[in-house]
Amino acid sequence: MTDIIFDTTKISQRGQVVIPKEVRDKLDLKVGQRLIVIAADDAIVLQRVELAGEKLRTREIMERARALVEKLGLLR
Repeated sequence: MTDIIFDTTKISQRGQVVIPKEVRDKLDLKVGQRLIVIAADDAIVLQRVELAGEKLRTREIMERARALVEKLGLLR
């Protein structure tokens, strides 16, 4: 089973959200790394942007994000 980390964060006045260190470490996120933001109903999913050559694999990323949102029961 995939390890799932639950934590809380808050939005700054500038709209910034801090990703908890445990999550950054687990996903090996680095400063300046780009993320795709996906909003579904009342959920937000962040997905690392991965390049296939120089082209984004947008469809695959969207499908994986949708599957994750459904798995976590975040879609109504």
